[in-house]
Amino acid sequence: MVATWLVLALTDMTAWGIGQVVVKRATDRLGAVTMVLFVTLVDGTLYLALFLLSGQALAASATTYAYAVIASAVGITGYVLFFEALLRGNVSVVATITAGSPIITILGAVAFLGEVPTVAETVGMALLVAVILILSYEPVGRDWKVPAAVTLSVAILVLWGIWGIFTKAAVDAPGFGPWQMLLFYSLSNFAAGTPYYLWRRRRFPPPNPSPASYGLGAAGFLLMVLSIVATTMALSLQDATLVTAVGGCAPVVTALVAFAFLKEKATPLRIAALLLFIPGILLVAF
Repeated sequence: MVATWLVLALTDMTAWGIGQVVVKRATDRLGAVTMVLFVTLVDGTLYLALFLLSGQALAASATTYAYAVIASAVGITGYVLFFEALLRGNVSVVATITAGSPIITILGAVAFLGEVPTVAETVGMALLVAVILILSYEPVGRDWKVPAAVTLSVAILVLWGIWGIFTKAAVDAPGFGPWQMLLFYSLSNFAAGTPYYLWRRRRFPPPNPSPASYGLGAAGFLLMVLSIVATTMALSLQDATLVTAVGGCAPVVTALVAFAFLKEKATPLRIAALLLFIPGILLVAF
């Protein structure tokens, strides 16, 4: 029987991999500034609804709440910076750099959370990290000239890596769990979206999108909400090193979508990466 944490991590991988493709297309039609407002309001509402439906009480220590605040703050900051980076650089390059965030979480979990994976798990994680790096690689094109996007993307990589570490620390604490964590996600989303939109919309006014564009954006955000909820649940059940290694393989799903529906070329290097995923996931899971 497949472990629950693995099902959740694979759900995270699949939802984020597909959602990223949809969100990229929606960003082209709605504009990056509008997307920040959209994602924070949609995601914030859904997180709050899920927390209220869970009926879970808040009964943790002040330290745990501090972990939750840090996790939610760095998570939404990474989200905002992601769209800021899109204003300055090519989306494929930004996504390439930020895909390395699982490495930060894995190293942080070993160093600060005391997680010690077995030899087999270590080999499996190394294979999965290799898959992430290979599938996320995109050559830098001539049209991408603004160095600020690199700085922002590296900052996102670090922020999302830290998010995984502090989320794990919070959901493992007594009197706290993944459902309570959703409340903090909601609050951080509501706090960030509207002020950012009001600040940036004058410089980057939104285009004139069709109603279908908003539907596309909503579909992408629903997938990403599913991804984040799934990985938060998985972190409450299993080590962050393993959960992050599996969930971080979203580029596998993105590549498969690109090959099947976007008619992108399946290069030998990408095919090799997909093949590496099989032994990697087996070593980590079993």
